[in-house]
Amino acid sequence: MEATGVIGQHFIVDAYDCNASVIDCADEVKSLILESLRELRLEILMAYFHTFSPQGVTGTIVISSSHFSIHTWPEYRYTALDLYTCSHQDVWNVLQRFLRKIGARRVFMHEIPRGHKSRIFSGNESIREPGKPLHVTNKERGNESDMKVLKELINGKHNILYRGFSGFQDILLVEGKDLRLYLNDELQFSSLDERYYHEALVFPAMELAKARKRILILGGGDGLALREILKYTDVAHVDLVDIDPVMIRLAKDEPALAAINAGSLWDSRVKVHIMDAMEYLKKTMEGYDVIIVDFPDPADPTTSLLYTKELFIGAGRHLNAGGVVSCQSNSPRDTPRVYWSIAKTLNTAGFKTKAYYTVVPSFGVWGFHLASRENIMKIIPDISVPHRAIDSNLEKLFHLPPSLQPPKTGLISNCIKALKLHVIYQKEINQF
Repeated sequence: MEATGVIGQHFIVDAYDCNASVIDCADEVKSLILESLRELRLEILMAYFHTFSPQGVTGTIVISSSHFSIHTWPEYRYTALDLYTCSHQDVWNVLQRFLRKIGARRVFMHEIPRGHKSRIFSGNESIREPGKPLHVTNKERGNESDMKVLKELINGKHNILYRGFSGFQDILLVEGKDLRLYLNDELQFSSLDERYYHEALVFPAMELAKARKRILILGGGDGLALREILKYTDVAHVDLVDIDPVMIRLAKDEPALAAINAGSLWDSRVKVHIMDAMEYLKKTMEGYDVIIVDFPDPADPTTSLLYTKELFIGAGRHLNAGGVVSCQSNSPRDTPRVYWSIAKTLNTAGFKTKAYYTVVPSFGVWGFHLASRENIMKIIPDISVPHRAIDSNLEKLFHLPPSLQPPKTGLISNCIKALKLHVIYQKEINQF
């Protein structure tokens, strides 16, 4: 429903490839913002800026019509901006000039009309703006079980190591008897059993690939899949692509998380790319022997885009002969149509696939797909590196019982023009 009139403009901006020296200087950043606000003739009430050690700037300026806040990561050349104003002026043109001054070469902007012309969401719609959505609606957040546990963790006497919004997702890293990571209120891992997931995700592809010299990880910013990959001594180079600089910073610098991932992001063989996976796959580069797809569940349009035919085709362009892709694919028990639709999408992208699963105590039955342009070997080699959770005999993972076989109806091939995987996910995850 709508009424006439707009009582506010809200801009959320993610700026990439900025001038690192500019965004690492609090005085310069403050001066540029004040210059922009004066250009808009907005009344400035208060300004506070802080410089972090060894680098980074955070700042907030209170204006009579609301606020302008900024946070910078010079080491990643990334800046997050938030401007809300009740002014009716052309704010975006002034913001663009500010972004040019800090050297931003790539920008995702979300403009949210506030007030009477704001859309009112019923709970089954998702916010879709140019670039990346700001958030997902409550219905698209963590499942009911995760939400109950999360509520107890927050209200109980547990050590919250990090809690905040990165510009891409809500992040909560909490330490109790275990270490848990939540993204958008949905559990990503518990340190008690995450190895069941990460060993199953990584080892089949690594053992089946013709070579293991060059590896690509899409997602996996927590460094846990990377930890397993680096156990192979013939790995010469790993590119890890994750869009969230806050997640990468936590994985590298938060002692509790770095201890679990064995400091994998500091390994000299690893190069981290803070960027969108689809954009990375458009680049020209040397091919990969193994590609690990470790994205969050397709719970909303943004994450659904990570499981499209277009993305899988992009990955296939960079896969060497004899190369293997491993893709986390949700639960074949709880979300069977999501699980098998991911396989169908991989097939339409030109891959031959092989389904498998394991049991992760925190999640139950969890599924994966191997994908290759060639036929995948019928006999899966045993694990050849140290491991702790799953059995050395990987063959056991590939024997799906009758209850996990594909549904006869309701499967789709997910693509950008017909983005439906998140719709199926929400129907299946909320039926329990």
